[in-house]
Amino acid sequence: MTVRSVVAGAVLSVVLCAMNSYLTLSFGVIEEGPTIAALFFFAVFFLSSTKITTTEMVVVATMGSAGGSFGFIANFYAAKAMTGTPYTLEQMIAFGIVSSLIGLTLAVPLRELLVRRGALPWPGSRATESVIRTLVEEGDPRQPLYLLAALSVSLCYVICNNEDGVGWFPSELALPVLAAWGGAIALSPFALGGSYLMSMRTCVGFLAGAVVLLVMARHTPVPEAPHKFVWPGIGFLTASGLTLLAVNFKVIVESLGSLFSLSASTAADDAEHRVMSGRSLAIFATVAVTASFLVLVMMFDVPWYLVIVLIAFGGLVQNMIATRAQAQTAFNPARVMGILLEGVCAIFGGRATSINLTGAGFVAGSGAQAGTLTGDMAYGKPFRVPPKWQFIVQAATVIPAAVVSAFVFQWIAKQKDISLDSVNLAAPVAKVWATTSLIFDGSMPMPPGALDALLVGAIVGVLYTLFEQSERVRTWLPCSVGLGIGMVLPVAYGLSFFIGGFAFWIVLGRYFKMTAATLTTISVGCIVAEGLGGVTKALLKTAGIL
Repeated sequence: MTVRSVVAGAVLSVVLCAMNSYLTLSFGVIEEGPTIAALFFFAVFFLSSTKITTTEMVVVATMGSAGGSFGFIANFYAAKAMTGTPYTLEQMIAFGIVSSLIGLTLAVPLRELLVRRGALPWPGSRATESVIRTLVEEGDPRQPLYLLAALSVSLCYVICNNEDGVGWFPSELALPVLAAWGGAIALSPFALGGSYLMSMRTCVGFLAGAVVLLVMARHTPVPEAPHKFVWPGIGFLTASGLTLLAVNFKVIVESLGSLFSLSASTAADDAEHRVMSGRSLAIFATVAVTASFLVLVMMFDVPWYLVIVLIAFGGLVQNMIATRAQAQTAFNPARVMGILLEGVCAIFGGRATSINLTGAGFVAGSGAQAGTLTGDMAYGKPFRVPPKWQFIVQAATVIPAAVVSAFVFQWIAKQKDISLDSVNLAAPVAKVWATTSLIFDGSMPMPPGALDALLVGAIVGVLYTLFEQSERVRTWLPCSVGLGIGMVLPVAYGLSFFIGGFAFWIVLGRYFKMTAATLTTISVGCIVAEGLGGVTKALLKTAGIL
């Protein structure tokens, strides 16, 4: 590790945290940021007399993704604001820290299970690895120019569109006939460009989810916005994740068991490749669990026995499901599956809105850290970067990111309408959490047909995931994760993700033969522009310019 890599990683982590806090409340999905951080580090230092190393790139990418993923917890803060009194700054910071500590603890066995011993594709991590190799080993000087061009054009569009901007350009294109049911194409740089960092199967899954919404639109309470009837999508996502756990149950048990039965003959290998010793892990886990108990019980009034459920079920079981899905599809569904934990809390006596939201937020915080760090270690492995280094630098970002995320959310709340009926802030995940918590609390009746839709979605999710286990069948099926998430996002975003994927993967990649590094650079420019553009528009409004 070098001083410049750690300093740059620290700066990028807080910048990406702020940017993603805006993006997640606008779209519900984000790009955590390892590739973004690596590209910006290279763009700044590629003319330096000191050669950039792959280890530096891995360190910067790890810290950037840690801060970027932290931004997603803004959904938890928004959901609380939608259902009552918002949390204080101190509560948000404390909650962010303890949920992250649990996530860091879980990343240690998850790496052993899914990176070191598992043979999973890790598409997101491989994309980051490919970018690092291209930039460092090939030293492509064109990439910073491509990044600047994509960032400039996309940023100009975001600031000048008619979604709280100057109003020169449309933010979406309505589709004839289908417009009455939400049929439109979002002209979002994030959706169009970010689709390249997903597999084409995932993009087809988004299309399938959008088609499902259009088909069922006229039968939903709000036909012009069918995604607001979230129950089929939530049932599908939750059942799909649990089915994956059941299918791989034997492998999971054997792998977890192997954590405690490593032979002495592999001690040297373990010293190099393990994150920490068993004794160190026990100490760290004790600190994390103790801190979580103190904060959740004393600051959030969560019953002590429910904290155990949150850590054991939400922290371990659900994050294992979600991180494995991330290893296969580049999507971590723990954030959407937080609704499952709200149900678990209700079953164990935590029916109150604040308790339900604490459970969902705990999944968001711990899942973000666990899934992100495990994915970072997946691309750190081929570069032989000691995983304990990645653990240390990610742990160093926790407190700064927790502080930044709390301050940025409070700032966004002053600029936007944070409510269930908000028309200028989509916040799909936050609204799902808020609505579900009100239903469990008894403050809001479950909509007619919601339970039936939830069960049907769950049954289809189980069967679909079982079919997806076959190599021959999987080739012809849209990705289940993309399909599920596509059913809880607006139709315009689902269609936009598919069109972006088709443009990048098929048109630019196959037809025009653009390299993967160039396509990734353009994609990163689009993603960053959306977040920076949103923050810039808010700043311009504060200054009275917009």
